[in-house]
Amino acid sequence: MKTTGIIAEYNPFHNGHMHQIETIRRQTDTDIIVVVISGDFVQRGTPAFTDKYLRTAMALANGADFVFELPVIYAASSAGLFALGGTALLESLGFVDSICFGSECNNITVLKQAADILLNGGSQFNSSVSQFVQSGISYPMAQNMAIQKHFPGIADKICQEAARPNNILGIEYLKALELLKSSITPYTIQRCDSGYNSQDYSLNNDKFISAAAIRNAFTKEEEPLNSVSSFVPSSTLDILSQNKDRININENMFSGVLYYKLREIACNCSDKEAVQRLAGFLDVSEALAGRIIKNICNYNTFSGFVQTLKTKQYTYSRVCRSLIHILLDIRTDSYNIKLPLSNGNILNPLQVTPYARLLGINKEKSYILKEIKNTVLVTKTADATRLFQNSSILKQHGLENFAEKTFQKDIFAADLYRVISNQGNNPCPDEYRAGVIIK
Repeated sequence: MKTTGIIAEYNPFHNGHMHQIETIRRQTDTDIIVVVISGDFVQRGTPAFTDKYLRTAMALANGADFVFELPVIYAASSAGLFALGGTALLESLGFVDSICFGSECNNITVLKQAADILLNGGSQFNSSVSQFVQSGISYPMAQNMAIQKHFPGIADKICQEAARPNNILGIEYLKALELLKSSITPYTIQRCDSGYNSQDYSLNNDKFISAAAIRNAFTKEEEPLNSVSSFVPSSTLDILSQNKDRININENMFSGVLYYKLREIACNCSDKEAVQRLAGFLDVSEALAGRIIKNICNYNTFSGFVQTLKTKQYTYSRVCRSLIHILLDIRTDSYNIKLPLSNGNILNPLQVTPYARLLGINKEKSYILKEIKNTVLVTKTADATRLFQNSSILKQHGLENFAEKTFQKDIFAADLYRVISNQGNNPCPDEYRAGVIIK
């Protein structure tokens, strides 16, 4: 029995995702495909295009057997934490043999070389990264500059690949597997579209475009479903067509609540104290916090404020994530692991993701759930607290309160998304009423 894991967002599910699942089954004779997906907020620091339940239904309709939710403290965070959270969840299930991810280079050897350097580069390498960041350079660029400085023999090859979006995530998956001392085997397949960040939905490269391009069509076209119909499976098109009140959710819908949160912090203390409070949120440096306080009088919309705040050092995505962390109260102490991560950390997957919340299942494969013995399986929201507090494995590691705190952040994020994204008579399901989707 072979089981392959995928960590994804499906924001929304498109032909490239279907190609990945079909390729996995064709090339590896995989029996079971397990997907870990972001919940209602995604890694680029925005709300998901549509809610996790519709995206789960899309995944099940196109070959996934199990869909689990990635906790929001990882789903809305940097590539390293996103990859670590998803990988730890797959590892904790106990029955996943391999992990497959898309990449631009389709070269697992090069990606492993980059991962090894970033984990084991040594104190001088890490010091160079810190110095470059302090000089005002973004973190990914600082890493590349440090690689060029300390590993000139292979720098050109590594840096070229380490700067591309899916390769970046692939490298982080490989780092996570090493930190977890996982026996899961990684492999990669090549992306087929014009690029992770491509916004062009007019391109037709054998019917593959990015999720970003699909989302862009919904901001530009009067009939977006017609514009993207060639680029998504028929089942996805049906789900989108039947749930028009639950799609095209965007960050500017959250402009008001974000402004309230920022203004509440700014108004109740001095500017210096406000900066210190903001700097307590994940990814919010004192310098970025200072920019937020300085520019809050110019706030108009979520995306407009991001444009105001971004710099060469603070990229658009970094600022988005920082603001989402403020909105969702995600802090450095929201984690049970020491940040930043280094190869000196040997992690128990439960320290990272202390439960596995099931969103969807192929009922013909349900028997495999009996193999889950090393984590807490959550299938019903109302049962979560009892499961955490009664779990012997969580008690053994003192993690029951961490599990509860992490799960409550998931519920808060989902409730906020549900209320703000409710555009009509077909709202996103309530967390306590939505059940596991069964195919």
